[in-house]
Amino acid sequence: MSNKWMAVTVPMALLVLTPVGRGQELAKPVRLEAGGQPINIGGVGHSAPFLADLYGDGKLHLLVGTFSEGQLRIYRNIGTNRAPTFDAKYDLLLDGKAEGTVPTG
Repeated sequence: MSNKWMAVTVPMALLVLTPVGRGQELAKPVRLEAGGQPINIGGVGHSAPFLADLYGDGKLHLLVGTFSEGQLRIYRNIGTNRAPTFDAKYDLLLDGKAEGTVPTG
C-alpha cells in the first residue's frame, strides 16, 4: 500500500492515515477551520468532508455538505497539501443549483 494517501471522514474532523512501523494507524482528528475559524455547517448531524484537486491546480481543496438546503461548499486550499489552510470564503458547487446539492431532512 502506498504511503502517500490520506483518508478523510468523520463530522468536520480530518483523519490522516499515516504509516507507523509495519502497520498503519489513524492520527487524532483535528477540527477543520477556514479563515482561522471552525467551519460551521449548520444544523445537527454529520458531514463527510472530502479533499480533492477540484480546480486542477494540484492543491487539495475541501468539499463539504451543509445542512442548510444541502449545499456543497468548496473551500480553497490557500496553503499547501502538506499544511492545508482553507480560505474563509467558499464557492458553492455548481453555484448552488439543485444539481449541486445533496438531499436534506
